[in-house]
Amino acid sequence: MSSGEAVKRVVNNIYIVGSKPALYIKSSDAIVIADVHLGYEEAMASQGVFIPKTQLRRGLKALKEFRKLVEARRLIINGDLKHSFNKLLRQERVEVEQFIAEASSLGFKEIVLVRGNHDNYVSPLLRRLGVSIVEDYMDLGEGVVLTHGHLDVMPEGDIVVIGHEHPAVQINMGGSKVKFPALLLMPTVKGGLIVVMPAFGSYQTGNIVTLDRNNYLSPLVKSQGVIEDTVPVIIDEGLGAITLSKLEVMGKMLP
Repeated sequence: MSSGEAVKRVVNNIYIVGSKPALYIKSSDAIVIADVHLGYEEAMASQGVFIPKTQLRRGLKALKEFRKLVEARRLIINGDLKHSFNKLLRQERVEVEQFIAEASSLGFKEIVLVRGNHDNYVSPLLRRLGVSIVEDYMDLGEGVVLTHGHLDVMPEGDIVVIGHEHPAVQINMGGSKVKFPALLLMPTVKGGLIVVMPAFGSYQTGNIVTLDRNNYLSPLVKSQGVIEDTVPVIIDEGLGAITLSKLEVMGKMLP
């Protein structure tokens, strides 16, 4: 692991990588990202919404930047590497190949996908590219478990790291509403902790965090999370990683 301000400890041996939407889990020597959503632009175009094809370029740039900060052996994608539910789109195939090739060229010795709800029809391609696929959850040892977060099953572990939510904090600042991607540290009703990762994809700008349990996507959050005691950590290129107060304390600042 690089020195200096490369990482910020979140809990136990889990660190935020710089101001990037990525975690470094020291005990497993792994960088973890979630919700890449490659091929998003083609999926939107099929619905008549045309946006610039920038997600892969930005993702590769971020991959290179946090690789310079942390020299981890493993890259783990905690669900939703691709976007389309119903098929493997042409753009998805091309971009998945480029993304995995770039990760390999940067020196990751092992690349793993923990399957998310969008990762349909991609397994044969990934296996040809040498990527390992985990169907439900991945036990990293020392009480840390990865799962995408869409399944209504709580894995056994002191700390469960999920994606799926794409969390963001919206704050009223001087009469304007500003939204920041965020990581969530969410205690559970059984005394554990859910770490909710921000989305890696640049177009997955975030579902706004509130005190209303019904606004969350993950069944794990809805059934196990203590929303009021959840601590958001803003992760922003300009601001860095900033830990905020519990959601209950933030109160009226939230939507």
